[in-house]
Amino acid sequence: MEAPRRVGAARDAGSLEGASPALAVALIIRFLVELALLAGAGIVAAHAADGAWRWVAVGASVIVVAVLWGLFLSPKAAIPVPAVVALAMEAVLFLGVGAALFLLGWGAPAVLGVVIWAVDRAAVAVLRR
Repeated sequence: MEAPRRVGAARDAGSLEGASPALAVALIIRFLVELALLAGAGIVAAHAADGAWRWVAVGASVIVVAVLWGLFLSPKAAIPVPAVVALAMEAVLFLGVGAALFLLGWGAPAVLGVVIWAVDRAAVAVLRR
């Protein structure tokens, strides 16, 4: 029995071949938003630690988010999860980093990042149907 397909999973993991132009753009935006998530996690960690530990915290936060994404959320996830779990995990990551950035005074980038993620997540889901 084949596992149910996640809404966020790529048809051809890692490939835009055969994707409509709109889906290709949405997937590129998704990748850029994922990179912004890593940057945001690093910024939050930089504000959470002082001295030499700041760099350790930045590196660790980026690695933890990247590993979680690779294990559970990427198109070639090592541990595939149901669509609802993937959406919940993404929401926790994006909303958590967004809220932390907002509280640190980075309001506009925080809100913009969360809005772009939500709109793009919906766009990818609709365009894959």
